Amino acid sequence: MLDLYLAELRRFRFGAVIFALAHLVILAEVQQHLELTSAGFDVHLLMLFLYMLTGLGFAVLQFGSYRRPSRWIWLQHRPLHRAHILAALVLATLTLVGLAVALPQAVVLAAQEHFTHRVIDARHYAGAACLALSTMTGWLCGGWIMLHPSRWAFLVLDLPVVLCLHLVTASTAITLWLVCNAILLLLLYTVFRPERNTAPNTLAVIPGALVLQLGFFKALLFVGTTLFLLVPGPQQAGAEEPNGYFEAMRMEVPNRLLAGLAASTEPHAGDWRAELSKDNTQTVNSIIRRFAISNLVSNWGQVTFAQGEDKWTFSQDQMMYRGLNTRTGADEGWFGAGGHGATGAFNTQPITLRDKRGDLWVVDGHTLYAADSAGRHLRNVFQAESGEWLASGIIRSGSESLLLTNRRLVLLEPAGGALAIKSALELPLPFGDLGTVDTARVADGTLISMLYKYRQTDVKGKSARQLVYLVTDAGVIREVGRRELAPDFPALWEQKHWWVSPPLQALVALPDVLTDNGDIPDAEASRWAPLLQRRPTTAWVAAIACMLLASASSAWWGRRACMAPKARVAWCLTCLLMGVPALLALVVLAPIPILKTTSWTRTASLTRNFNWSKSS
Repeated sequence: MLDLYLAELRRFRFGAVIFALAHLVILAEVQQHLELTSAGFDVHLLMLFLYMLTGLGFAVLQFGSYRRPSRWIWLQHRPLHRAHILAALVLATLTLVGLAVALPQAVVLAAQEHFTHRVIDARHYAGAACLALSTMTGWLCGGWIMLHPSRWAFLVLDLPVVLCLHLVTASTAITLWLVCNAILLLLLYTVFRPERNTAPNTLAVIPGALVLQLGFFKALLFVGTTLFLLVPGPQQAGAEEPNGYFEAMRMEVPNRLLAGLAASTEPHAGDWRAELSKDNTQTVNSIIRRFAISNLVSNWGQVTFAQGEDKWTFSQDQMMYRGLNTRTGADEGWFGAGGHGATGAFNTQPITLRDKRGDLWVVDGHTLYAADSAGRHLRNVFQAESGEWLASGIIRSGSESLLLTNRRLVLLEPAGGALAIKSALELPLPFGDLGTVDTARVADGTLISMLYKYRQTDVKGKSARQLVYLVTDAGVIREVGRRELAPDFPALWEQKHWWVSPPLQALVALPDVLTDNGDIPDAEASRWAPLLQRRPTTAWVAAIACMLLASASSAWWGRRACMAPKARVAWCLTCLLMGVPALLALVVLAPIPILKTTSWTRTASLTRNFNWSKSS
């Protein structure tokens, strides 16, 4: 095993050294034009795909050369078990990846940390480790694709997409990549056999079949969604469902408030409608849905901001901003929760917002700060309660100010140069369904309109709706209008991600349920709520019909493919549980013998295969 390991290192040593040097030069050059450590998640995602593509290309080169019969015999017919041979190849590749991928990244990060004033956190080194692991992931995927007998083996590339491409903490990201590589290593071992054309055993079929089912599940959803977007419908402007959610979202703010008050029975509703105009109405332009939590593996939100000649970059190790003078290169110190020079740490990476009066507000996950005119000093204005997340900046409405959280809409009033809570409106529906919040100042107080979208996992009878409230000058809140909105799409389309295969949908959603990516949750919602949503009757009927159809089709296909009785029963049960993706995996893994012949031999062997199938 050691000799084979060293032989692989000697075989690729020159290529690895050249790649490492080129990698180092490219990283150093790119850092001169683009600060990769402060780049957005989209840039890091592109880098991730490039590194995976590098590993995939290396696997195609390495295993492509071993697929030649003479080399394969030389590799496999050794006094070693195939597990030891594969272990030698994996360890050699891991060493080469560490030299050519991980080492240049660590050198560049260490040089920036010690010779510049750029912010380099521990998560940046963890991100470099994730890129190296993604290269190994590409190599393992490439090995499985090259050695698997099916042309559909490329669907294994869906596994790292489902399991690893999540904006989570650095430790969680490394764990996910390690788990993904362990699964891929198991898959590669199942096809790493001395005779590649022999049928694999049962233990080798199960993991490969599950990966193919996952790939077909994602492919079915992608194709269905693409075809739907090509057909004119409510998703295009001007083709909305009358009295639907899309139509309401595209309305002007005064018109949306008018629609919400159209059926109001309040005595003063007519006067309120007459007062509405663009001058006294406004909307929450950007409801905050996610905060960049501590130790995030990539960047999200406002990582840097400029203030004169100073550039401030957020450090997740310190949870504060570090300043750098862009003209002189001097270190400007830290910008904390109190402003420039303050040592207080933020709860999350903050977001800066301006209201319609031009005042600057700084919002982190649990605290609202008011900034002075120069933006160098912060004052604590509002502190959220335990388990509560801020979801907007300040919304001005006359002398009052409104603040949205994931639990309530808080009305603030001036009190001795500060803002005090006047009243609070508990959100009537979950925060995740909230589409927009509109406000208008009228003679009797403040009108607040909440437009809730149609949650795709709601049961029948629950639709999008608009609720209008009046907050009087005394702080009394009451509902003054309600409008039920028609569904924009059929129920089967809304539930397509579930009824195609409920178990696979739960498997795809599981990483998001188990990890924390900074998304603002619904108030007092269970972590398992996305997996325990109730489904409408039509979705259940469609799911059961697909499962029964897939199971019956698998029984017919198994007989035509001359499968053993136990294998047919196992596939029938699998298709009954997993649905159509399992049937497609069966078609790939166990083709009918008459379909396996090539075009130039099909005519000659047609009669023989047909008679053999009939006799069996």
